[in-house]
This record gives sequence, C-alpha cells and structure tokens, in this order.
Amino acid sequence: MELDRLRGVSGCVPMSEMRWNRRSFAILVIAATLLAGCNTTQFAPGASQPSVKPPVTGSAAVFAFAPVEGVPIQVLQALSAALNREASAQRLNVVPNNNPSRVYEVRGFVSAVADGQSTRLVYVWDVVDNKGARLHRITGQQAGGRATGDPWTGIGNETVNLAARQTIAELLKWVDS
Repeated sequence: MELDRLRGVSGCVPMSEMRWNRRSFAILVIAATLLAGCNTTQFAPGASQPSVKPPVTGSAAVFAFAPVEGVPIQVLQALSAALNREASAQRLNVVPNNNPSRVYEVRGFVSAVADGQSTRLVYVWDVVDNKGARLHRITGQQAGGRATGDPWTGIGNETVNLAARQTIAELLKWVDS
C-alpha cells in the first residue's frame, strides 16, 4: 500500500501526504487549544514563542535553513527564493545549510491545510544552535487561494512571499533582541 511506503521508522505518515478537510482542521485546532491549556504561558496566534536570548547577535549571526521535506517542489523552490530575497532585503545573514560559518540552523515544518474552499500555509520554524538545541520558535500562517483537492494547489507566490517576509522579520526581531 502507498501509505506503508510513506511511513518512516516512526510509523507516521508525513503531514504533506494527509488530506485535510474542514473537520480535520477543526480537530487539529481543538487539539492544539487543549494542549495549550496545559501550558501556563499564553501565546498570541502566529507569534514567536518564548526563547533563549540569542548567544550571537547582530551581523555576527549567520543563519542557514535546513531542507524542508514533504513540500511540493514548485512551492519549495518559491519558498526558498522568497526567503533568500527577504533575507537580502532585510539584511539577515543567510548561507547554504552546509556552510561552516553558520551560527544558527533554521529547521522548518510547512503544511498546506484546507480551510473551507480556500487554503492556509501553516509553518513552524525552530532556530537551533550547532549542537541542535532549540533556541527560538516562530509559528505562523498565511491565507492561500482556492484549492481543488490537494491543498497545495491553493498556495501561490503571494502566500509564500508573505510567509517568507514574516519569517525573516521574526528572525531579525529575535537576533536583535
């Protein structure tokens, strides 16, 4: 069966292979709300969560984005280009992931979710140090367009550009704190 091939060592199916509908989205939101109730800290939706003060700040902070899996190639290419464009425009130092000068690695989880007849691009970025310890988390979502069947078909360049702009702005806000 196709899903058996997709199941990794953990036995989980990648989120990109799941089909989301309004009911699935509602269950996800309810589960996240219930889990958030177990936490004593309040978070605003789409905001960065509490983090460790950046050990390296300003222009000495060099970021590298780790590969993001499970995203269709055309969306991944658009996201990569948008992140690089925004990093350059906002003057955030970004290097290829294998560059030894990186100080921070940004690990991303990106998904397209059906939201009625439209879609949402949902993302989580974890900033980790060279030892893999999470220092900072950025979460967000951007409204996409109309999709038929696969939610990824509703994620266009405008949606990706907004997500990239917000991501780079949040990284700068953290590293300059």
